Amino acid sequence: MNKHESVMRSRLSPYIAAVCSAGLVVAGVWALAKSEIERNRQQNRADVLLQLSTKRAKLERALNSRLFITRGLVAYVSNHPNVTPQQFQRLAEVMVSEQTGILNIQLAKDNIISHLYPFEGHERALGLHLLEHPVTQKIVQHTIQSKTTVVAGPTPLVQGGKAFVSRTPIFLYSPDSPGEGAYWGLVAIIIDPEVIFTDAKLLPVNKPIATPTGRQPARAPSGFNTPIPVEYAIRGQDGLGSEGAVFFGDPDLFNRNPILLDVSLPSGSWQMAAVPLGGWPVSRPIGWLYSLGGFLAFSCGLSTFIWVRKPWEMQLAVERATSALQKSQERYAIAVAGANDGIWDWDLKAQEIYFSPRWKSAIGCHPHELGSNPDEWFSRIHPDDLERVEGDIHAHLKGRSPHLQTEYRILHKNGSYLWMLVRGMAVRDASGNPYRFAGSQTDITDRRRAQEALRVSQEKFSKAFRASPDAIAITTLAEGRYIEVNDRFLEMSGFEWAEVIGNNSTELNVWVYEAEKSACIDELQTSGRVSDREIHFKMKSGEIRVGLFCAESIVLEGVPCVVSITRDITERKQYEQKLYHTTSELQAIFKALPDLYFKLDTNATILDYQGGKVSDLYRHPEQFLGCKIHEVLPSTVSQTFTQALQEVKENRDLVYREYALRINDRIKYFEARLLPLLENQIIVIIRDITSRKQAEIMLYQAKEAAEAANQAKSMFLANMSHELRTPLNAIVGYSEILEEEAEDIGVPDFIPDLKKIQFAGKHLLSLINDILDLSKIEAGKMDIYLETFEVAQVIDAAVVTIHPLVQKNGNHLQVNAPPHLGQMYSDVNKVQQVLLNLLSNAAKFTENGTITLEVRLIPDRIFPPNPPPDWIEFRVSDTGIGMTPDQMEQIFNAFTQADPSTTRKYGGTGLGLAIGQRFCEMMGGAISVSSEIGSGSTFTVRLPYRFQFPANLME
Repeated sequence: MNKHESVMRSRLSPYIAAVCSAGLVVAGVWALAKSEIERNRQQNRADVLLQLSTKRAKLERALNSRLFITRGLVAYVSNHPNVTPQQFQRLAEVMVSEQTGILNIQLAKDNIISHLYPFEGHERALGLHLLEHPVTQKIVQHTIQSKTTVVAGPTPLVQGGKAFVSRTPIFLYSPDSPGEGAYWGLVAIIIDPEVIFTDAKLLPVNKPIATPTGRQPARAPSGFNTPIPVEYAIRGQDGLGSEGAVFFGDPDLFNRNPILLDVSLPSGSWQMAAVPLGGWPVSRPIGWLYSLGGFLAFSCGLSTFIWVRKPWEMQLAVERATSALQKSQERYAIAVAGANDGIWDWDLKAQEIYFSPRWKSAIGCHPHELGSNPDEWFSRIHPDDLERVEGDIHAHLKGRSPHLQTEYRILHKNGSYLWMLVRGMAVRDASGNPYRFAGSQTDITDRRRAQEALRVSQEKFSKAFRASPDAIAITTLAEGRYIEVNDRFLEMSGFEWAEVIGNNSTELNVWVYEAEKSACIDELQTSGRVSDREIHFKMKSGEIRVGLFCAESIVLEGVPCVVSITRDITERKQYEQKLYHTTSELQAIFKALPDLYFKLDTNATILDYQGGKVSDLYRHPEQFLGCKIHEVLPSTVSQTFTQALQEVKENRDLVYREYALRINDRIKYFEARLLPLLENQIIVIIRDITSRKQAEIMLYQAKEAAEAANQAKSMFLANMSHELRTPLNAIVGYSEILEEEAEDIGVPDFIPDLKKIQFAGKHLLSLINDILDLSKIEAGKMDIYLETFEVAQVIDAAVVTIHPLVQKNGNHLQVNAPPHLGQMYSDVNKVQQVLLNLLSNAAKFTENGTITLEVRLIPDRIFPPNPPPDWIEFRVSDTGIGMTPDQMEQIFNAFTQADPSTTRKYGGTGLGLAIGQRFCEMMGGAISVSSEIGSGSTFTVRLPYRFQFPANLME
């Protein structure tokens, strides 16, 4: 290099430095301006997205709040398929009153419109077959197949105009398979679109308020930006999403790079677009930034030219410009990080994918753990969700959906699955082929868990609501109108579901007392709830019952409501009333009775007492309350009580005891009854039985004296009878001898007198024998002589003996007996004496009649398992004078006949039947009688065929 060239370079150096420095400044300013433009663009789109999200939420709430009211109608029709027009009108009136913008409610049974509300103005729609109408055919078919609510529209109406039409299929309720019942038809709600758009603030409601004269327009507070005016458009008619027609706003809006959001419908979706009014604005800072950049470039160049030896100043300017650029980039990074979303960017041609650190950390991985292979993503998707996610991605890449939005489960590093919401959009070339696919992933696990918890909670509430034994009702807070009631409410009130829904308690005349209603309302308004308040309510039938009422205020679908629970306690109150009266009666009886009541525990400690005068007690209450029995009573009495208490504890049954105490120098007798009261308590009832015991003692002494006198009488009769029989036998014997001598010496005139002496002697001897037998029986000296004998011979002997007496009164004797009676083991004399007595009585009290002796053998089926003895029965019947019931009660008493007149007419002592009854009892049998005055009598003797001594005698 020569000197000239060095000089030229030194001359040009300031210019070159100035130009270079100015160029660097211009480049920095250009980069900063570009970053600022991008930031402003992103800010504008974020503002528009925020406003669009708000409008979408309001639109979904406005639409869903009106679709919600169909649930009750669907539930009612599924349980009441024969709904009448009147019932439908009452339900529809309630629905229309709760929400505005509902033009019409329809029921289409078998897809034919059969019910309308309101009817006026919509008459042309009645009877329309939805499957035959070209506008509604496809939508109705889709509704039936999907079994969900389908929102169509705006749709032209038959009666004119356009509206949204929500159709919900109705399937009849089936307890065996809920939700799978037969298809009934549709319920449709016609909704005014303008009302929906107005509620969503998509249409202006009020005009702007003019600023008063002399006052400056209000400005936004410092630090806040005024929202950008936005215009909106909606497409997706009939729920077709991005493929549907535009039905709100300017259709061209979708071609102006809009912000897009989907509006969820029960089946399908709409797509909303938003663009700033007048288009996307150009960044305002660009002009002054360029001016500033030019000025800086000029200044920098001039400064460099002047201070060419100060390069650090030029470097500082460059660093400032670079710092501004870095800050702009950091804003984007902060915005992404603040959204808490993971970013993914998929190069479809290279099949490489980028995962942001947030994407990786969301599934528990470090930034270096995941590669760029798409399998790193798809291998972690839950197997049940993988096919659906791949299908959604494929559909978007093929252009069948405007963007990707789906939910799925992804495997976390700890082995659990997280729910993720993935959104994305493909970048396409000029031919429409995708070459890049990017989007975000948001962790929605908490939201899904909350949704699942809400679903489980709602399911539990629904089951509890239906199965509750208490009446549950949900009413609006403002007017108290019933929204829903359970089956127990209908059962308790007696109303039908259609009669309750839409009405309030005043219209149903439920409250009996206005004061109770006012008290419940005041408590609800004061504390937000009503707890355990007793009320009186009236059923539909007019019956008044008592309930335990609870209520609490809640909010359902944004509407203040009240949930109330009523438990029918009528029976309990009636029981309490009866218990009160019973207790009062028992207390009154308790006070009126002369008994003493003591309450003891199982350790024999006296806990309490009730009684009359303190003077009746063995000791003063202060001396025995809290003490044990053995500390109060004498040892003999306390031992009696101790044994009784032990018996009560073992058997848990009533125990009696009697004891004596000396009170006030006088012996008193008491009866104690011990009963178990509770698990560890015993009640003792004590009664003074001194008078009764004294009476028993006197009665016992009298009994002993009577028995002694009776025994002395029996001994006297036995001795007298024995002494009388000896001379009577002599009189009878000598009269027979004299009768024979009179016949021998030929003095027949003496024979009748001798026969009378002989008959009188025998009769007197018979009476003495009867008295002797009775005295032996009463004295216990009558013996039984057992032997085996033929029953037929006894019957024959009795018939032969009684035959003269039967013929004397012109009677006829008939014997009915089996041919083979066999041998009987008993006292033959007593059996024969009983038969003769019955037959002689029958012959004596019957004239020109029939006397029947019936004999039969009876097996004993009462006393198994031992071989039962057979019984023999003798039945003597006559057609004589008969007896009255009073006479039958006396005939078995000694020295008694049925009527005193019979003694005079027929004679006798009245001892025969008494002796016969005693003989039958001694032989283990019995005798009974049946008779009717003027129709004869029947005596029945039942004796054991084989006599057996009683077990107590055999011992």
